[in-house]
Amino acid sequence: MVNIWINKNEKDFIQESLPNEKFYFFNLLSEKNKSNVKTDVEQLWRRFGAMNLSEINEDFLIIATSIFCADKKITRKLSTDNWTREIKLYIPVLEIEKWNFVKEQLEQTIGFLSGDKWRFEFRSTTFRFRADKEVKNNILTPDKYDSVSLFSGGLDSFCGALSLSKSNNSTLFLGFKEYTLLTKRQKDLFDAIDNSNPRVENELILFNVNPYAPTFSDEGMKKLAGESTSRSRSLLFIAGAVSVASIIGEDIPVYIPENGFIGVNVPLTDSRAGSCSTRTTHPIFLNNLNEIFKQIGIKNSISNFYWNKTKGEILEEHRDNPIFNLKAKETLSCSHPCLSRYDRKKSSLIDTPCNCGYCFPCLIRRASFIKIGVDETKYNHLYELGSKFINDFNNLQGRASDLKAVLFSIKRYIANRDDSDYIRALLLRQGNLDKRELDGYERVYRESMEELINMIQQIDNGLLDYTGIKGAEFSG
Repeated sequence: MVNIWINKNEKDFIQESLPNEKFYFFNLLSEKNKSNVKTDVEQLWRRFGAMNLSEINEDFLIIATSIFCADKKITRKLSTDNWTREIKLYIPVLEIEKWNFVKEQLEQTIGFLSGDKWRFEFRSTTFRFRADKEVKNNILTPDKYDSVSLFSGGLDSFCGALSLSKSNNSTLFLGFKEYTLLTKRQKDLFDAIDNSNPRVENELILFNVNPYAPTFSDEGMKKLAGESTSRSRSLLFIAGAVSVASIIGEDIPVYIPENGFIGVNVPLTDSRAGSCSTRTTHPIFLNNLNEIFKQIGIKNSISNFYWNKTKGEILEEHRDNPIFNLKAKETLSCSHPCLSRYDRKKSSLIDTPCNCGYCFPCLIRRASFIKIGVDETKYNHLYELGSKFINDFNNLQGRASDLKAVLFSIKRYIANRDDSDYIRALLLRQGNLDKRELDGYERVYRESMEELINMIQQIDNGLLDYTGIKGAEFSG
């Protein structure tokens, strides 16, 4: 178990109460020069001229920030299976009775999201987070907006923004600045959408949380190498969006636009953990988080209006939109858009951030564009996908691992195409779904697999032979 103490006040830690425990510390202090977490999160309320959030929303934001910091800095290599960590967070909160009431449910929900075992120890505080400044110039007017939506710069969130704009929603879009190189791309994509429909009032807010190496209660403790997977980033993303929505109004919805195939997150192979892909829009996570909100008094709900659509179907909705045709190629689906898996010696061929072309999200992207008949994305794989690609990169940086897993999932799907019970059993591996969800996700899963099959047939380059599946079997 890794113990992490979160400070909102330098005097919070009392070593005498836990004399036998060793701690890592993350300091979230108003004096930024004394913090080892660099963030501009306070703009989420200052942009509206507010001094702070409500107490329960501030707590949720601090909890999400604490989880993100731990997730980024506690390497999975510390765990026995190189994945599942055991982390205990000691977090100061303003509404301690409410958080203690939902503690176990919250631990399970965050564990589902990240694939770890979380424990939370809440302690009472009266210290408010960066409530020392009121901005009076160029503030945003809350009643101009009727919704909040996450805006990552990805293809699904871009299409989600197009859908909201088309429906004349005045939306506050929220983005996360995890990489500096992404910021300009996010702003460019937003500006293109915003300028295309002057009838609606849209705004984009970008914020960042960047944890540095934590301090220690014992100098003999090992320094942490950090972790690249960061499954909890989406929780911080959601906390920021809910914070903004709470200022606009308690009935303001928060949207997370993502295709249902990624949302339901069926493991590509029997050996790949589901947590190797996002669980942000899985109905179990969204339903549990919304239930926690109800119990603690957060009125804003989160939902995914693309839950029952494939990525290709989402693109079909916008194929005649001139902004989509102009800017969709600039969106980023890649799992590592700035640290993309390409040949660094030739990296100047395509500017970053970019799409590598062969990670799992990129493969789904390619399949969706093939469905609408055009893909102008400049992929940075520098290699033609095919059996030669798999053989050349079978043991190098895992470049071929996602393609191989997709081929396995296609082979598994084809072998069980007519067995609805088998398909539904795959969908239920992560947890229970109600009948409506199960019906919807079965259709989305089948159609998404057909999109991937069509992509493999289009690419070929020995992939059909590599799978050992005959062409007639592909067509069903």
